[in-house]
Amino acid sequence: MTLSSTDFPPILIIKANTCFQIDNFRLEVNNHLGQFADVHYFQVNIHSHEADSNLNDLTLGKPGLLRVGTVDGCLNLERQLRQVIGTNKLVSELLISTIDDWVSINLLEQEPKDDSVNLKQELATDIDQPLESEVSHSQTSSDLDSDLSLTKLEYLEEEFFQPQAVAPEYESPSPKIILLSYLPEPEITLSAWLEQDNPLEISLSLAIQVCQFFQYVYQQGWCFVHINPAFIQVGTPIQFFDLAGIGVVGKKLQYGLTGDYCSSELALGYPVDQQMSTYIIGTLLYQSLHHKLPNIDDNSKLEIKSIPRIYQIINICFASIGEGFTLSQLLSLLRETRQLFSKLKIKWNVASRSTVGLSLSRLENEDSYGIKQDSSNQSEALILAVVADGMGGMAQGEVASKLAVKTVLEEPVSIGLNSVKYGAQWLTNAIQKANDCVVKNVRNGGTTLSLILAIGRELMIAHIGDSRIFLLRNGYICQLSEDHSLVAMLLANGEITYKESQDHPERSVLLRSIGTKRNLSDGYIQDLTRFGSDLSMGLENGDILLICSDGVWDLVSSHELAEIFVNNENLQSLVNETIDKVISRGATDNATILALQCSIEKYYE
Repeated sequence: MTLSSTDFPPILIIKANTCFQIDNFRLEVNNHLGQFADVHYFQVNIHSHEADSNLNDLTLGKPGLLRVGTVDGCLNLERQLRQVIGTNKLVSELLISTIDDWVSINLLEQEPKDDSVNLKQELATDIDQPLESEVSHSQTSSDLDSDLSLTKLEYLEEEFFQPQAVAPEYESPSPKIILLSYLPEPEITLSAWLEQDNPLEISLSLAIQVCQFFQYVYQQGWCFVHINPAFIQVGTPIQFFDLAGIGVVGKKLQYGLTGDYCSSELALGYPVDQQMSTYIIGTLLYQSLHHKLPNIDDNSKLEIKSIPRIYQIINICFASIGEGFTLSQLLSLLRETRQLFSKLKIKWNVASRSTVGLSLSRLENEDSYGIKQDSSNQSEALILAVVADGMGGMAQGEVASKLAVKTVLEEPVSIGLNSVKYGAQWLTNAIQKANDCVVKNVRNGGTTLSLILAIGRELMIAHIGDSRIFLLRNGYICQLSEDHSLVAMLLANGEITYKESQDHPERSVLLRSIGTKRNLSDGYIQDLTRFGSDLSMGLENGDILLICSDGVWDLVSSHELAEIFVNNENLQSLVNETIDKVISRGATDNATILALQCSIEKYYE
């Protein structure tokens, strides 16, 4: 019996600038991207056969990743892993997963397009010779053709069949696994992300995502020994488009591999170990910090940025097998480090000055102020500041202001006040206690009372009277408090002009104060809800808070205060400059100013 060529299925030849049909997809091959182990990577355009009635129309389609490999190689492991883990948000979906018995790959005729994605450098093309008895891929075309004749036609006995001619530049056809998925957009790949400047907390978060996935894969009996960042999409969550870089735990790979993300033990034929996965994570961390791959040489020390914890983590990730982290240990350490680095170091620089002024009728300073700090927890540093301006004859104002400040400062404040609502309630209670104390101990006297409480980055205020609280940020000044005075009310109601308010005969008359009534009604104490619904506001690095009595702001305008404190000089010298201006302009009242400058730094800076 004589066989004709029609008795054999057609050979699927995969090369650049060709089209072919698989299932319901028509694929246009753009470019060969490279090779990892036994897997060839191609960039393709994916066309749905149903959607594209005109097969010659190549203008439609989505970028796709076509991978072709041997039936017992890396893609076979990937198919097994995908079957075990099922649908997983960290793994891209496959459009096609099939085996074709007659596949030939042609690389010699490739003519890369200018607009194709050049990912060859991302692929580990440095593949050592197969270990032990593996067949070499360097055989000649005639040798391969001869092998094909033996393997495919040995059952034909003496009858002769002339196979379809295969040009020498083609790989001889053989069974291949074919996997097709979409290709991630280049700008959102891990390759692109690694070229950017990313905050260390973000780098740690990405490393944690990768480590979590690696640990999950390890628990199924596989380990990642290599990755290609060009086929990993950065997002929430991260997504892997290629799982070919895995091996079975405890078994040797078919090939000895070297590559940018491969530990040196792979080239030496070591069994697959989870520390090969931790090596990858260490490489990613190093690359995110230095924007280059590590040059690991036994004869030279790897230069790593001197960031505590990060320095140790990267070094131990690169340790020899048996001396480094397990994936579980690394994941735990990465989480702890991210939590630590997400914290902020908050410090306060404080300056103050008070003067009795130059008035012949004011020989006592009725202003009082005080500060209390707790910086034992730098990320939740607490500071409480208070200014009181007393009023009343026979030194009653001085007594009232001192009692109010003393009562507030003696009220216990816990560093655990991490709730804004609780902190705001503490301020209200503290002012109520100060009011009770003044009512009980001072006859015919009272005081203003202005408080700020900062816990970590959250600022809260409580205010009664006409002392003022200012915030200076980036050269601008904002008054956070409102004046509880008759003149302020008349001005707000439009009954007087701003100019008239400057020399109004009743400008010293207060509508609210401490010590003049036993019970403080709701709304009597002003907080930050004046600006909206929030009880607190976020602080920024370099913010300056000022609390001052009317003896200051009456003679030094808010505009002048902004000009003074915009200078990057010693804070105390700026406070002194302010009081000196008050004195030079007559200082008709006691004058007190308290300045607090916030410094916010990253833990690792």
